[in-house]
Amino acid sequence: MISMDDTAKQEKNKNVLDQNFKSLIHRASILSWLLRGCIDELKDKTIDEIKQGLDICADGISVKGRETELISEANGPVIMDNVFDVRVAGTNETLSVIIDVEAQNESNPGYPLGKRAEYYIARLVADQKGKEFRKSDYGKLKKTYSIWLMMDPCEGNRNTVVKYRMASTSIGNPREVEDLDTMNIIFLNLGGEYGDEVPEELGFMTALFSSGLSEKYRRSILKDKYNIPSEEYPKQELDSMGVFYEDTKSRFLREGRIETKIEDVITLMEKKGLTLEEAADILADSSNREAIIEGVKLRISG
Repeated sequence: MISMDDTAKQEKNKNVLDQNFKSLIHRASILSWLLRGCIDELKDKTIDEIKQGLDICADGISVKGRETELISEANGPVIMDNVFDVRVAGTNETLSVIIDVEAQNESNPGYPLGKRAEYYIARLVADQKGKEFRKSDYGKLKKTYSIWLMMDPCEGNRNTVVKYRMASTSIGNPREVEDLDTMNIIFLNLGGEYGDEVPEELGFMTALFSSGLSEKYRRSILKDKYNIPSEEYPKQELDSMGVFYEDTKSRFLREGRIETKIEDVITLMEKKGLTLEEAADILADSSNREAIIEGVKLRISG
């Protein structure tokens, strides 16, 4: 049985996690990589082009978000974690993006998360009336995305991306079928080790949150592969959020950490005079070989 003290501790931890994630996701570089991996309209844009579509603060690092509390006389208020307006470079299109985070083992919090995501995105769409358009001018509805970052999903869902949008079915042969693409929900299921064969959409967030990486190696990946400057490395947020990944860390220790394998490859190269490829063939497998080779190159060059 969970005691009242345990419940209070869990609630406090969740609040700390929410605050640190909010600070982290409001960083322009991090938000831009997340959006590029998720949103179709941004996949072909550079990170600089995506940043141009964000409302960046005077510090050049943080992004201003929208009001996260939506008021409805009929349905009452709903408070979302992070909401941004994103302008698509080269177009007049503006997207509304909701970003939520569920950490620890909250992939099953006692209700269907998908239904909660549907409700949130419906409220965000409904909230546009009177702000983005008036009366029956529905053509001005902004496209909306609700992105859910699942830190530690069930094992069967790890390293997967699930996307939802409205799809039509027809009876007969209609001449025209309208594309209803206003509401989009995306679940990013992390939980894998950096270097696993993960979808492209998960690459950056796995590098950012994977518990199997040392701080030095994580810094080098973010700097060399994703061009995150050292001064923008979110050390405080990641350190504060680290307490929530004890279960994930234990799993990585059982499976064998890439950092350890990188050291083993270097040792084998030095003692046996093997090439990097030869040593990787001996110690790596198909799921982590690329990450190990990349890590050795970063270690040697550094």
